[in-house]
Amino acid sequence: MKDCIVVIAQHAHGRTDPVTYESLACAWALCGGDESRIRVMVAGDPGQAVARELAAATGFTVTAVENDGLGDYNADAYLRALGPILAGMAPGYVIMPHTCFGYDLAPALAVRLGAACITAAEAARMNGGKAVFVRTASGGKLSTEVVPETDIVVLTNQPGAWKPLDNKMGTGGTVETVRSDAGPVRSRTVGFKQPEYRGNALAESSVVVAAGRGIGTRENLALIDDIARLFPRSAVGCSRAVCDAGWLGYAHQVGMTGATVSPKLYIAIGISGAVQHVAGIRDAQTVIAINNDPAARIFARADYGIVEDLTRFIPVLIEEYNKRYGTPQEA
Repeated sequence: MKDCIVVIAQHAHGRTDPVTYESLACAWALCGGDESRIRVMVAGDPGQAVARELAAATGFTVTAVENDGLGDYNADAYLRALGPILAGMAPGYVIMPHTCFGYDLAPALAVRLGAACITAAEAARMNGGKAVFVRTASGGKLSTEVVPETDIVVLTNQPGAWKPLDNKMGTGGTVETVRSDAGPVRSRTVGFKQPEYRGNALAESSVVVAAGRGIGTRENLALIDDIARLFPRSAVGCSRAVCDAGWLGYAHQVGMTGATVSPKLYIAIGISGAVQHVAGIRDAQTVIAINNDPAARIFARADYGIVEDLTRFIPVLIEEYNKRYGTPQEA
């Protein structure tokens, strides 16, 4: 099954994470129009619910790999459960999202399969019968092309690089269940602690209001919240510097090492515009930048730029909004 392309699904709480459909889109780009080459694997216990969801949404063949140690994600358990199955299939590509799940599992799985490991792929094309993958390097300053020289490639796709595969093949996919006898593992996952989150999830929001180190102080985050409350489906994001300073948790981080977002409106406040951050907002429809530095790089990405101190501008903006539309209801 050398021509087979396997997508390992990322899921939680019995539902498929949306980024899995981006991995499927990456697989679709590599299959050459032959959808029968694509297989999906769901590791879990039980995994049938997620497998049925994926099969119904895509029409692909989905394998639910079950084992007592697969209740929550654990790299050791996943490797022991999936490794032998994939080794027997000898697929051409194994694809998973470039998330904490993907970049934890992919390198170890590549070693297990004797495969090349290409992470954070942003595009793929064929050249002379070989796949060429594009990824950024040096903090986003360089774009590199990588050609694997092995029969098997373990690949992670950069979130946001491919549009999610949305019912590409219609419905009617099949589900098969495989019980994996992986044996004892060297560690176990006892649970996940969800971080406290301010506002809606970044990926689900139509508007993202993001703060950078340029807002000055932690207390000025209240102004960021005030802007976010003007919109019914909004979330608060930030740059890496804000997370490193301890002002917001890393769940809010937007950028190359954080979340890639594609809202209808992205408001960058006090953000300088480093390439790592801009990489995470490339699919935003409209970008507004507020910064008191007229030379800030964020203005090169912005559709609208406002050069002003946020402590003066934001209160005036909110006052004018309230005069025209009334005070928004707090969530």
